[in-house]
Amino acid sequence: MRFSRSFAIPLALIGPAAPASAGPAVCLRELAVTETRLLKALVHLQAVAHVGEDNKCATYRNHADVLTQARAVFERCSTGRDREHDVDQMNGALDQINTAIASACATQ
Repeated sequence: MRFSRSFAIPLALIGPAAPASAGPAVCLRELAVTETRLLKALVHLQAVAHVGEDNKCATYRNHADVLTQARAVFERCSTGRDREHDVDQMNGALDQINTAIASACATQ
């Protein structure tokens, strides 16, 4: 399956963003945690070609959860164009991973 390549999130996207409504210290911490979680999820997603179907679907679902949580952090902690871009990136990646889940995991 080729889905894993299309979910790569540019590292520039998960770099520092201007803290917004949640408060600067909270947002800085949340953005750092989000960056780590996105990178880990991406590593797992890239390894999906080497796992069984059950693990593949679990990996896809985990990736969707991480993207959903990241989108929420970006909505709270980014401002202006950064916020719009980050949230749009997460929405696009979520659309792709949800398509992969529907295609590969329909029977599970």
